[in-house]
Amino acid sequence: MESQALGSQRLHGILNSQNALPNESELIRCLYESLQHQAGFHDFLAMLTTAVNGCAAQLTFIRRTPVAIEHIWHAGLTDEFVAWYLDNNMIAHDAVTNHAVTQQPGLFNSALPLLENGPPGDEYDRWESDQSMLDSAWLVVDASDTHIILLTVQRTLAQGAYFPVELEAMNHLVPFVRQTVNLAQTLHQHPSTGQSLSAIAELIPEAAFVLNNRGMVVLVNQRGNVLLENERCLSIRSERFCFSAEMTQKAFFRAITRASDATGSSGIAQPETLIVSREVKSPLVMTIRPLEHNELLTGGVLITVIDSDSRLFPGATAIAECFSLSPVEAEVCEDLVIGLSLKDIAEKRGKSEATVRSYLKQIFHKTGQIRQGQLISTILSALLR
Repeated sequence: MESQALGSQRLHGILNSQNALPNESELIRCLYESLQHQAGFHDFLAMLTTAVNGCAAQLTFIRRTPVAIEHIWHAGLTDEFVAWYLDNNMIAHDAVTNHAVTQQPGLFNSALPLLENGPPGDEYDRWESDQSMLDSAWLVVDASDTHIILLTVQRTLAQGAYFPVELEAMNHLVPFVRQTVNLAQTLHQHPSTGQSLSAIAELIPEAAFVLNNRGMVVLVNQRGNVLLENERCLSIRSERFCFSAEMTQKAFFRAITRASDATGSSGIAQPETLIVSREVKSPLVMTIRPLEHNELLTGGVLITVIDSDSRLFPGATAIAECFSLSPVEAEVCEDLVIGLSLKDIAEKRGKSEATVRSYLKQIFHKTGQIRQGQLISTILSALLR
């Protein structure tokens, strides 16, 4: 490992901490600009990843017990990777995270010492191998009795391990990172901001919730409070949305991460719709919209929820006419809108799940959408009455 690190040093031409991070001033400027950017810390993470020759970076809000991600900004990770990480509960096997939640704020460290005795299990070993990961520079930015904020920058085998002089250079950024993250957590606390947002939210005809760009609920209108009192499928705990169904919780996390990062190909995240199933009644329809930075809010998310029992949902005929779809494609859309999974649709329509997926691919191509949530949102926006 020592020879590998020395090889990495020669490869990158690192002589001391001064030239290990030559664009330090640009990084600090980008960091403070994050306070006024709709995408939060995404641009800073992207710049930091490039500056230290990493492959991906994350700024993550993590609950200590049980260990769980509550919000994340990231650069260099695909939606597919984030979904895989969540669906396989990889945080339970993540050596860095499980060590970091026991620590107080400090300086950047390498992950390699945490793995001296080998990976903590087969799942972690497979993860590292599949992703070709070698090392992570990690920093506990902030910590409380219940949570930590963790900054990590990964490297692959091809990029080599972090050399001590590189970590020393990254430590020049630590006081600025810590100050900026703390500032970001206070920007929503001005009394007039809350009053103005509240007045706007009460004009929304549905149950409405405003989340800041850390995924925390900062405002609920009266209809939202009534909804929470009458429903058991969703609730707000510790200022965050909680769902009774684990799959819905994961889908919600991915949706608000995309909305708050707003890093789509156009730079603006599209609204997404999440169908929240209920045991007896028809599902709730939750629409997640990104909020742009303005004088009231440094970005965030607007969530509206409607009870499908109170609305007439669009049928296949109307969907086919509006979006120029074939009858069978429109039937798939009709079923998605009322909350059926692809497996459910396959059973209902007497098709294989692979066939339904092929229909969905054609629907995406014709409508210009790339996710089910976006597709449902587009259909409901056009046709819901």
